[in-house]
Amino acid sequence: MLQALSYQATVPRQFVHRQSVSEVFLTDSVPAGGIGRFRLGAQWPRLHPFYRTCTRRHDTMILAETARQSAIYLAHRYYKVPLDRKFTMQSMTVDAHLDRLTIGSAVGEVVLDAQVTEFDRRRGQLTGFAVDLVYHLGNALAGTARATASVLTRDEYEIARWPGDRDRSMGPIPQPDAVARSEVCAPDDGAVTLGRHAAGSGDGRWRLRVDLSHPVLFDHPCDHVPGALVLEAARQASRLRLGWPCAEVESITMRFRQFLELDEPTTVTAVPSHDLGCVAVSFDQWGVEKASGSVRLSITPASTDQPCVGTQRACR
Repeated sequence: MLQALSYQATVPRQFVHRQSVSEVFLTDSVPAGGIGRFRLGAQWPRLHPFYRTCTRRHDTMILAETARQSAIYLAHRYYKVPLDRKFTMQSMTVDAHLDRLTIGSAVGEVVLDAQVTEFDRRRGQLTGFAVDLVYHLGNALAGTARATASVLTRDEYEIARWPGDRDRSMGPIPQPDAVARSEVCAPDDGAVTLGRHAAGSGDGRWRLRVDLSHPVLFDHPCDHVPGALVLEAARQASRLRLGWPCAEVESITMRFRQFLELDEPTTVTAVPSHDLGCVAVSFDQWGVEKASGSVRLSITPASTDQPCVGTQRACR
């Protein structure tokens, strides 16, 4: 019989690479029997300042952040990866069962079934792995996720991050004029991650907006565009391209190929597919595609009488 999970406190923040305790969602973990199998507890707030939608459901993006935290935590907690190691996310996939993410009268106590698959070890240390997760909210299957990551020493990270004679100094960060938050259902102006493209946005292109002061996307200092910002920009670009400002994310997949620089202009391109609600999204700098993936938006909103978060207009 598995040990019961506790929801009395969060796991240590350093185990999920967060500075703010309020941004730590994991609460506990136990081995689940079998190689690489674990069970984790997580708690989702009913009203998060960033991970929120204009419906009465938990945001799909909180599943993605929980997957990121789970991958890092399991590596530190059970695979003895030192706390000073650097993690680079290679890919992220989340599939949500939106009808089972309804926010109830209490915080969401989540149970995650995890399977860790090792890809690579060097000198006895885990250096490449994947985590497959199944989310249970109450008694319902709420979604699944898969995250793949590499683990680097500080020296290895320096070599990968700054190859050759690349200048490590950071220049001014581009700040294109933001799209209206009502177009992307952002909770506030600071959460808008897209700006107008110089060539116009009629062809589905926007500039990435980077705000280093954002308390969630930049919870701690980062020398490149973090994956959470890429995922959020992909969601907002998909909403803009389809003209569905408050549509929820049913699924999102993103592959991170190269580091996105903070101080270089990033073009975000969204192209609808023949499958209704599906959008292919890519991120490039100076013509080099550095991240790409796909987003599937829900065709039917959960409700039409709930005001759009931060916009004070109906979701339709």
